Amino acid sequence: MSDPDNRTITIFVPAFNEGKNLRHAVDGALNALKKVNPADSEILILNACSSDNTGEIADELAREVSNIKVIHRKSWFGLGANYMEGVKHASMEYFVMFPGDNENSSDSLAEALDRVGEADIIIPYTVNTEARPPHRRIISKCFVMLLNFLFNLRLKYYNGNAVYKTDILKTLHINSQDFAYNAEILTRLIKSGFSYTEIGIKITPTNKTAIFNIRNITGVIKSIIFLFFDVRVVNRSTYNQIGQHVK
Repeated sequence: MSDPDNRTITIFVPAFNEGKNLRHAVDGALNALKKVNPADSEILILNACSSDNTGEIADELAREVSNIKVIHRKSWFGLGANYMEGVKHASMEYFVMFPGDNENSSDSLAEALDRVGEADIIIPYTVNTEARPPHRRIISKCFVMLLNFLFNLRLKYYNGNAVYKTDILKTLHINSQDFAYNAEILTRLIKSGFSYTEIGIKITPTNKTAIFNIRNITGVIKSIIFLFFDVRVVNRSTYNQIGQHVK
């Protein structure tokens, strides 16, 4: 495991039309880094072809803070593809996403980062689920139950902003270009034997989500079907382990 005093951290901030929220989100990421005081760090902002002033604000932030870097994408490739683009540019030992919509607090991010080194993967799950509308809680619970059943896992949540070792992520080929990307990453890594620990965090919902449109729901279903056949059928011998749950 990594020595906490020598850990280096990349915080990835994807932003699509988040001109009103981006600066606050980056301030939160910077505050989290101050709390855990890593040996080195960087913040990667990905401007995902925004039509507002997100790109301009990202560039301003990079001029103001030396360890902020900006990636501009001129086309929309999907959340999963944007995530892996951030991984490709990351240069630190650990990688975590901190969305530009301010749903997650800097305190929760700092708590996750402070656990770095305890396991290969730090997996956050929401403890104040009542903060989300009932239909989102029901769908989320069904999603978790389905994935746990399909892949013989016992995770509490699949869509949190997990902290990964960057070199592990760089070796992965992820097929999901949509909202199922993190579920795919977690499933592949845990079924490959990587250790993990789960931590409870609180969120502040923004009431903004694009996951419940037909295109995204269809994409998630296709991703899960493909993942099941790949992990449980075609390459079953490769994914025949379950990583240790470190408590």
